[in-house]
Amino acid sequence: MRPITKVILATLAYWMIPHNATAQQSDNYRSLLQDKTVKVEQTNLPIVFITTKGRTILRDNYILAKMKIIHNGDGQLNYGDTINYPGQIIDYEGDIALKYRANSSFAESGKKPLAFRTLETDVLPIHGGLKKKVKILGMKKDNKWGFIAPWCDETMFRDVLSFELARPWFDWVPNARMCEVIMDGTYYGVYALCERVSKGKHRLNLNDPGEDDGDLTGDYHVAVDHGYDGHYYTSLHHPWQSLDGSKIASRFYIKYEYEDPDNDELNTLPSEVRQALHQEIDNMENSFLSDDWLDKEEGYQKYIDRMSFIDYMLSTELSMNIDGYRLSTHLYKHSEKRKETEGIDSRWKLTLWDYNIAWGNANYYGGEHTDQWQYMLNVYYQSDDCPVPFYWYKLLQDTTYTADLKNRWQAYRSSNHSNSRLMATIDSLSTLLTAQGAAQRNEQAWGIFNKNYIWPIPYYAYSYDDAINYLKNWITQRLHFLDKNLLPPRVIKTEPVKIGSGWNADIVAEQLPAQNSTTATIDASNRAFYSSGIRSNGGLPQNGIIISANENVKYQLDSYTTNQVLSLQEEMTERTLTLETPIETSELFILGTSGNGVSSISVRLNYANGKSEEAGTYQIRDWSVRTENLQGNEAVKALGNIRRDNNTYASDNHYCLFDFSVPVNVEQPLASVTFTSNNGAYASIMALSRLVVEEEPDTIVTQIAQHRPTFHSQPSAIYTIGGSQQTASRRGLNIIRYADGTVKKIIVKK
Repeated sequence: MRPITKVILATLAYWMIPHNATAQQSDNYRSLLQDKTVKVEQTNLPIVFITTKGRTILRDNYILAKMKIIHNGDGQLNYGDTINYPGQIIDYEGDIALKYRANSSFAESGKKPLAFRTLETDVLPIHGGLKKKVKILGMKKDNKWGFIAPWCDETMFRDVLSFELARPWFDWVPNARMCEVIMDGTYYGVYALCERVSKGKHRLNLNDPGEDDGDLTGDYHVAVDHGYDGHYYTSLHHPWQSLDGSKIASRFYIKYEYEDPDNDELNTLPSEVRQALHQEIDNMENSFLSDDWLDKEEGYQKYIDRMSFIDYMLSTELSMNIDGYRLSTHLYKHSEKRKETEGIDSRWKLTLWDYNIAWGNANYYGGEHTDQWQYMLNVYYQSDDCPVPFYWYKLLQDTTYTADLKNRWQAYRSSNHSNSRLMATIDSLSTLLTAQGAAQRNEQAWGIFNKNYIWPIPYYAYSYDDAINYLKNWITQRLHFLDKNLLPPRVIKTEPVKIGSGWNADIVAEQLPAQNSTTATIDASNRAFYSSGIRSNGGLPQNGIIISANENVKYQLDSYTTNQVLSLQEEMTERTLTLETPIETSELFILGTSGNGVSSISVRLNYANGKSEEAGTYQIRDWSVRTENLQGNEAVKALGNIRRDNNTYASDNHYCLFDFSVPVNVEQPLASVTFTSNNGAYASIMALSRLVVEEEPDTIVTQIAQHRPTFHSQPSAIYTIGGSQQTASRRGLNIIRYADGTVKKIIVKK
């Protein structure tokens, strides 16, 4: 089994591994394949044949190649042996201009992403050839296409998942089709053939400058990104490193790369076009800093489509895309002339691109976390030279924007972002790749699940099913975090859970000397908590009752005179807390803290019937949190500590406890909980509590169908009392949301 720990020293490891894969290879990286003999006998995915005729594919310039796509229709099989299976449907066959694309996705991947243009003949455009707009795999006509090459994404569909979830909400996002690629007779695995973010009529629908009755301002498309090619416009305003703008990152800049028109096209146009584009960016940014920035007519809403920005923010935050806002962020707008003549919105909008290291799939900048905000990157990680643009922080100062953001999230959750529909989308995509062995063939060719290091994976799955389970668990936790922060506050009742066995350490001094009244340290500097009985300032309550400030959860710490925590201080340590009596609940709350950095903890739920299920991997923050770094979701703050060896107290009280919750199968009594440490931080599990379902006699029904809503309202979603959406009602209290916005509590007894 592969290790399931994140790469602790990711940066060091990056420089230690060989990077010869970034150099051009004449065999088009065929040598990187683990198995070059893989054959496609039959598959449910389209088969793409690419022939380079021995040409080396380049990064900066297109080469001439040929491409043929076999696709016998959705639900039909396609056969790799075209001789013995003649008469198959050819979706496309013709000449293409082909090159490699992307930055880190190219440099860090064995399987390389590609870009191609469809051509009229076998002559490249630089030699006078013409591009040809074609339909491919049901996607509308264009000549600009790409292949997403899943490498670090072990599910192989994070990009496609992002596009599909966003499609109902955005004006346009790329379409993509999973396929299998055979190049020059060699199987290269599973790719996603996709539309590029480009100006085409069926994409961003942008006109060229001068096309609108000679209007040289035209339509524009730019991307906030690295600016590696040197062709970009630099913002007049520096990024912020605080939410209120009191701290400015004066040495960093926001770069807008030219996309449509690109730099070469701009060079052939009058200089007024480039100047007009720059002015449009300036107008948008300046509007956020004007005195009347909140004015609906003259403020920032004059320049941006606020709902487009909200949808982009929700997509970025749900997926915890660490590139979000600051890299591969595509903005586009239509001209004022088209607004006048066609009624098209001329404000800046956004679309999506590049989500392969999103959805819990990055081991840096908190990319694997489910409990932090991506927009806070500038605050937490102040040395990155590609920060989040300042206007995202400014937007969050507008109370109407944040209110609309929360309302939009509610709409998402009652539609295709419900737990059940989101998981069904994942199941559909994973089944597509496993039904006829495509995922297995990709693994045979590349050996992804046997590799010890792939940048920047935080969790190394040991199989394709394991990769899917990790994604599902991560999303479940992320949804819980977003719901708690974006949906109306929960009103819940909890009850401390009594532990029968499993506590293995005493980290609370109830008398001096501390060395004699404790058995373990919270961090490597030999520190422990203390009871308010020996010092009220910063002490834990003598009765051990903790009411979490995070969500008002009630916990009961065990006696300070004995072991009262489960301590995990070494990587891969596994310990179990056995409950005094099995309990029924839909949600288990866990109180703890961490020393020597953030702890990564895997949780396994063990039921009384002998069955177990993985509840996911969670992070417990480091206990040392000074005021400026408080996130507002700490369970307890302002605690002190004491040195176990000399009884000296911390100079100030800035130590914290944290809590999180995991979903539990309410229909099975929970008997014990197993915790596994995935890194070397010092984790301390201090208490458990359960969600209590209270019955309300006046609303008791025996079946959900017996509830008769008003004639104009139909149920749109069913939630547990904890706020988790479910596909059907369960025994106990259910929260029913109706299409007209009303909410009722229903008790179901079985």
